[in-house]
Amino acid sequence: MSTTSLERRRVYLFAAIASFCVIQLVFQLSGSLFETWNSQVFDRFFRLRASYAALRPAYDGTIVHIDLNDTAISQLGTYYPTRAQYAGVIKNLARMGVAAQAYDVIFAAETDRADDQALIAATRGAANVYFGMAFGLGTSGTASPGRVSPQVLEYIDRTKWVPRVVGNTDEFFSGTRPIITFPALADASKGLGFISLKTDPDGVLRRVPLLVKCQGGFYPSLPFRLVCNYLCVKPGQMTIKPGSFICLKNARLPGRSPRNLLIPIDRRGQMIINFIGPWGSMRHYNFAQVLTASDDPYTFDMWKNELSGKIAVVSDVSTGATDLGAVPVDINFPLSGLHANVIQTIISARFLSAVGPYETLAAEVTMVAVVFLFSLFLSPIFFAGSTILLAAVYTAAGFAFFLLNGLMLDIVRPVSCAAGAAAVMGTLRYLRDAKEKEAMRRSFESYFAPQVVKKILADPARINTGQRKELTILFSDIKDFTAHSSALSPDRIRSFLNDYFEKMVEIVFAHTGTVDKYIGDGLMVFFGDPEPVEDHALRAVQAAVEMQKKARELTRKWAGEGGFPVQVRIGINTGEVVVGNMGSSRRLSYTVLGSAVNLAKRLESAAPVDGILLSEKTRDLIASLMPTRFFGEIRVKGIPTPVKTYTVELPEKLLEGEQS
Repeated sequence: MSTTSLERRRVYLFAAIASFCVIQLVFQLSGSLFETWNSQVFDRFFRLRASYAALRPAYDGTIVHIDLNDTAISQLGTYYPTRAQYAGVIKNLARMGVAAQAYDVIFAAETDRADDQALIAATRGAANVYFGMAFGLGTSGTASPGRVSPQVLEYIDRTKWVPRVVGNTDEFFSGTRPIITFPALADASKGLGFISLKTDPDGVLRRVPLLVKCQGGFYPSLPFRLVCNYLCVKPGQMTIKPGSFICLKNARLPGRSPRNLLIPIDRRGQMIINFIGPWGSMRHYNFAQVLTASDDPYTFDMWKNELSGKIAVVSDVSTGATDLGAVPVDINFPLSGLHANVIQTIISARFLSAVGPYETLAAEVTMVAVVFLFSLFLSPIFFAGSTILLAAVYTAAGFAFFLLNGLMLDIVRPVSCAAGAAAVMGTLRYLRDAKEKEAMRRSFESYFAPQVVKKILADPARINTGQRKELTILFSDIKDFTAHSSALSPDRIRSFLNDYFEKMVEIVFAHTGTVDKYIGDGLMVFFGDPEPVEDHALRAVQAAVEMQKKARELTRKWAGEGGFPVQVRIGINTGEVVVGNMGSSRRLSYTVLGSAVNLAKRLESAAPVDGILLSEKTRDLIASLMPTRFFGEIRVKGIPTPVKTYTVELPEKLLEGEQS
């Protein structure tokens, strides 16, 4: 491996490490910004999954909604159902055989005594009714309820849970300022659960706390209390491991064997809700129709067959209801749907869990490492395309894990690491390439015509491969240059030669020739590569004619400066050669090799002074276009037979030019 290649790898490796460190610093300084962006990526995953029936989580209809919607309100004839009407719904649902009734409502105070008694009696008779309560959700301190009545404190203390805890629950939410369903109704119910929610920083509800700390114990959310009773799990059968799981020991679905159920939670005791889809994804029934179903025995039996064994979530979803919020699948989602989806997530055991920080760090390192490898082996276009493809593949893998395993990879941070590393290394490559192209341009401008240089810079690979092809080679040399220069100072010699070569190379480039090398006062050029031309022989001869003309002009110019006559011999041959960039890694030269080159050099040595000597092959290619004359035969080492040569007949007026 070359020193340049090793140095480049070291520079790219340093750039990859530096970019990774800078991006990690950005992650630390940005707070929850990248976490929010990642959550929004999964919001799109939720919506994409909900768009295709084959991808949605299974829904067996166990959880249903009883909606107090606009139709129900119209049928009831009032915007505000009485507690007696709620009692009627509770009675009917109990008679229909529902397994549990969850009311997303807080009956905070007693009102009409008769209505309250009817509601209490219906609740006690059903023995499966759960009501809501509210907490202020604090994030620090002890689980102090704040300033509340002794009766409320007594109820909370009596109904709190004291499960087994493994680890530190300091980051759990603390329940403060409780508002409960009035105690007489609360005592008649199966239990209360809080319906307070906490949005993510962007205002979207994606997870819910299952338990909050309160009164030296824990208080469950409405759906969690219901589901624990539904699974026959008591607080003593529960183990909490913050940041890991809540274990429900011997949880038993109706008709199934007991098993331990592990519910993934974060450090705050929150579970990610696995929404099965938008609001209409579950079955919905009309509150008023449930209330009036008992009026007709036949209709009631139909309802019983429909709702027996179901878990009913009852809520007000009418127009004007304020209990709406943004969730991954909808920006205006009735929040009673969160309770239903929490229950659905737990009883179906289709949990979602986010990967931990160490797994995310490993993904970030891997992404940067792959981008680093891309930078070493891929061209800029393929590097950019492969980096984009890498991000797309990783995102697709994240969606696949989400669908198949309920695993939520961090998408944004690893992709950001890859993008940041790619940007840094891409910029570095651009700067290095620009610098190398500039150096290459300066180098090539001495050998190639400007239009050829542009093409080579656009595709440097075109000169990095050796090829065998037919070209025309031209050698030129100044007669008696050594003898003439011995009388001149080094600066005069340098000045004369620079002037001479400048004029000659301009002519070569004008005919798309390539300067191979300078040999003292001699010049070696070839035509037909790297810019392919069919008439390379003609171009070489035309360039030679121009060179002879220019030599005569320089003779007249130098005569006035105390110089010497410029008498040039030129030899030209056409033949098959090997052409390419040759030399060591430290110094390369774009050159030609082969017997055709040797013959061109021999022709230059044998050429008449101020003349152009051609091989027979070259003469045959230009005979119809340029006048030539047979010069004679010469012997060349390595060629067994004499070589026929021809001179180009140069018009005298062309050679002499205008007299000064």
